[in-house]
Amino acid sequence: MQRQDDRGISLNLQSESSYLRSDLVSPKRSDLVVFFLVFILLLTFSIHNFDSIGQDIGRHLKIGEIIWQTKIVPATNLFSFTEPDFPFLNHHWLSEAIFYKLHDWFGFMGLILIKALLILAAFAFLFSIVKNRGKFWPILISFLLSIFVFISRTEVRPEIFSFVILAFFLFVLFRAKYSSRSDLKNPQGRTLDTEGRTLNLLWLLPVAELLWVNLHIYFFIGPFLLAAFLVDQFFTKRFDLGSAKRSNLGKLILIFLLTSLATLINPHGLAGALVPFNILKEYGYSIVENQTLSFLASFFGFNLFIFAFKLSVGVLLASFVLTLKKVQQRIFEILISVFFIYAGFKMLRNLPLYALASFPVLAFLLTDIQNSITKVRPGGFLRSNLVSNVFKLATAVFLIFMIFFTATNSFYERLSLSRAFGLAIPDGLERATDFVKENKIKGPMFNNFDIGGYLIWKLYPDEKVFVDNRPEAYSVKFFSEIYKPMQEDKVKWEEFSEKYGINFIFFGHTDMTPWGQAFLKDILKDPSWKIVYLNENAVILVNNNQANSEIIARWAITEGNAAERAAGDNLVLSRFFYNISWRKAALHFADEAIKADPTDRHAYLNKGLTHAYYTDAANQKLAGESIKKAIDLGLKNSQYYTILGIVYMNLGRLDEAENWFKKALELDDKNEQARQFLSKYFTQPVLNLK
Repeated sequence: MQRQDDRGISLNLQSESSYLRSDLVSPKRSDLVVFFLVFILLLTFSIHNFDSIGQDIGRHLKIGEIIWQTKIVPATNLFSFTEPDFPFLNHHWLSEAIFYKLHDWFGFMGLILIKALLILAAFAFLFSIVKNRGKFWPILISFLLSIFVFISRTEVRPEIFSFVILAFFLFVLFRAKYSSRSDLKNPQGRTLDTEGRTLNLLWLLPVAELLWVNLHIYFFIGPFLLAAFLVDQFFTKRFDLGSAKRSNLGKLILIFLLTSLATLINPHGLAGALVPFNILKEYGYSIVENQTLSFLASFFGFNLFIFAFKLSVGVLLASFVLTLKKVQQRIFEILISVFFIYAGFKMLRNLPLYALASFPVLAFLLTDIQNSITKVRPGGFLRSNLVSNVFKLATAVFLIFMIFFTATNSFYERLSLSRAFGLAIPDGLERATDFVKENKIKGPMFNNFDIGGYLIWKLYPDEKVFVDNRPEAYSVKFFSEIYKPMQEDKVKWEEFSEKYGINFIFFGHTDMTPWGQAFLKDILKDPSWKIVYLNENAVILVNNNQANSEIIARWAITEGNAAERAAGDNLVLSRFFYNISWRKAALHFADEAIKADPTDRHAYLNKGLTHAYYTDAANQKLAGESIKKAIDLGLKNSQYYTILGIVYMNLGRLDEAENWFKKALELDDKNEQARQFLSKYFTQPVLNLK
């Protein structure tokens, strides 16, 4: 049954009025308590140490400072001496200006807290969409799935503004899609007319887009959402195109056009509006956040955030299938779901976008499913107040547990993440740059990709960087013919270090790229370069020449004095020295880490692996004890089980060795090394455990 109101809008009252009547039921107080705990959990996840301080934020602050001082957005790569005139199209200049002022007023701790508030605001917009239109359990399931996908990226980056604006767009568009009509009444009999207010909110979208295009590269999503909404309105016939009163549709089209035109209002005009579609065409350096999930699967093991994403996608697709009869009413939801699912699989960095967009969609779909089940089974399992309250209590207990599990950092430790709850600001790079300035070490400087942004903040304009972590600010040729070859090939290093006159090296030694690791091992053996500073984040080397002789005499670090002169996180230093084969120093810092925390399984592992390099029985015994301790403390890894088996073989403890090889295969049946040891040294056949 359809009826036309005085605006010429066709309403399917049979399908929508029942849906909207359920919208008007306010959540119970007990429900709100549970959702309050969910928001507290989200806040707990959002407040963590500034673990990404060595990446982008320093460069953002420096560019923000330049913008405030000069009132100009830099258009070239002015921070680098290698390609200073290379054009750079800055698509997040406004975020940088905001970050600079916020940091100037509140410091890094303030940035962390403001970031957390923005994340809460984004989810508050989404929650306000579903809280009166969805049922408790569908909302809760959708909310939690969304959170565990979203927290894959919660750093202070320009994208946090995208999260809020995306949520605002979804809030306005879903409100417009499911707004009450003037001929519908709430349970108290009062006439509801929110459509006019909703249409007024739609006029804010071009304004939001104007901000978005200057805040972050995700701005192109705004026009897409409006286009999807227009398609939805057309195919669901919410507007009667045959009527003389088609003003609302005309206004929507106008809003879409204004929003699209707003993308042109940026310092770069049309080029700025098209940057999301062109930026990867000249992108000479691969970074993890831009990789596909299928590509990353071959490098990493289980990842909770990717698992949550795939689980959420599975639930979302299944929900669409189960509500197939309402497909015509779900055009908008289908379009945005397809888009954000694709975006999530396409790039790791897009997972939070999917998390935000999927929250209201999944809540609505699961609510439809619950309503259908209730019709079939009116006295369903969760319809009992007692059963429902028991489950809600259990959920509240789980949420409280997760809040404390995260606040005590057990959650991050279990996932081997560098995050820690709180407002801590790592100072390793600051100490290293202070060393450069205090000792008046002069460039030109060679640095690696990851820490270039921080060096820009601390050393520019006195020193320019060799490279920083903006692939789009350098030519593809620079990365393929200069930057990478310098680290992979000693001859290329000699050629280009001489060409650029490199006087010191500032290297983030946690760089895990093959070329970065190879470079470190080679340069530390080169007598032409001397280590003068080392901490948990960076190593500084100077050219072994007359100009640096005083610095070398005072600060040189050798294998013999490394334990006394290196300073910082003991575990990280132990790993560093293990990787460059300075084993006495590796053992020293592993022991120091164990003294500081006797339950540090990674410190025991480092100690065990270092002892395993020595072939004598005493060291092999210490290796076995330390690796076994690491495993007992929870380091369950097939590779380490295999190493322990090898150590026990060296000690002649064959039964124990065989047992650990078998355990390694039980944990990972693709561990060919363990399988080969069993096949070669033990008589019974080795079963394929697949």
